[in-house]
Amino acid sequence: MEQLDIRTKRDLIDRFLADNLEFEELAATLSKFNVFSALKITDAEIRHSNVLAWLLNPKESHGLGDIILRRVFSNVLLETEKDVEGLSAAEVELMDFVDIEIRREWRHIDLLIIDRNNKVVILIENKIKSGESPGQLSKYQQTVESEFPSFVLVPIFLTLNGIESTDKKAQNYISYNYIQLLSVLEAMYHQRESEMAESVAMFIKHYIETLRRITMQDERMVDLCKTIYRKHREAIDMVVEYGKTGVLQQAVEDVLSEDGEYELLSSRPCYVWFLPLTWTRVIPENGIAWKHLKRPVSIACWIEYYNNDISIHLELSKMDDPELRLSCVKKLQEAGFKFSKKAFDVNATYSRFFGASSTVSDMSDYEKVREAVEKLLKKAKAEFPKAQGVFNEVFGKHQPEK
Repeated sequence: MEQLDIRTKRDLIDRFLADNLEFEELAATLSKFNVFSALKITDAEIRHSNVLAWLLNPKESHGLGDIILRRVFSNVLLETEKDVEGLSAAEVELMDFVDIEIRREWRHIDLLIIDRNNKVVILIENKIKSGESPGQLSKYQQTVESEFPSFVLVPIFLTLNGIESTDKKAQNYISYNYIQLLSVLEAMYHQRESEMAESVAMFIKHYIETLRRITMQDERMVDLCKTIYRKHREAIDMVVEYGKTGVLQQAVEDVLSEDGEYELLSSRPCYVWFLPLTWTRVIPENGIAWKHLKRPVSIACWIEYYNNDISIHLELSKMDDPELRLSCVKKLQEAGFKFSKKAFDVNATYSRFFGASSTVSDMSDYEKVREAVEKLLKKAKAEFPKAQGVFNEVFGKHQPEK
């Protein structure tokens, strides 16, 4: 995104928020209560697998018997060009699913539907955003074939867009997508809504709405989003850019504040600088490189967001006394920290001695960002006592007499 001055940025936001009928309509649509949105599980594979296990189980509390299992199963066979031994969509519609067992995460398989009466076992590997691991599908297939040798196996690879498996040994998996599943559930819902308990109908309706959103099948919402983005592209890009980094800033500040063991040195949307309080008592104010910090310290910790990664760093800067900095570098190396060769140059400016990073799939998700920050800080804290010993030794004797 090109650099814009502050006045232009404010004008873009003003135009985006004021007199924007499409935005108001979209906000009104999204504000309607949906149990899956409220629980923040619209993209959680394990939650979708749980819902599917409930819907496809004839014995469950939805009271619809085997109708959902039959319709989904027959649609899978109807939509695929692959042959399944002794089974067709018509035959499935005539089956009686009276002896069904559904297993979740059995041998790490997302869903396993065992029909002992018809000698059929359905294996479903469910992917929303993540991809398959190498050899994952063929391994699951072999496991099920070994456990149920006399059953007809129907392996299904369920994804948002119906992609094919990359596992060359799993080419008999049927690719099925959430758009196809949505179509089946919508038809079933309209046909059977009057038979459902009110709570069941609401739950299934909310799930259908969730599938429409994640598969982008809600045409009105898609049109609204396109129109809003076309009219306010620069403002939206700016909101996304600032919003992601703003979540990081908030998460880091919250974690540091709740811990109560740190001094905040600088806080911006993309990064937060700080020091453990135990370090502040011994590290002198002799740094001359970091001009943005509230105090001229020569050693600092910082957490940043860059290129889809959250990272934590421990670093030395240039000092008033180059020999003192070099002494600190050498002692930290003796304590087990690693430096680049440039760190031993007497004129070196920055010398990083610890770092760790974590990739977060959704930087707008506060809980995910906070979890990553907490894990990174935990890794760094494990190194703090070792560094503290070095600072006590190197800087202790240089402290001015009080």
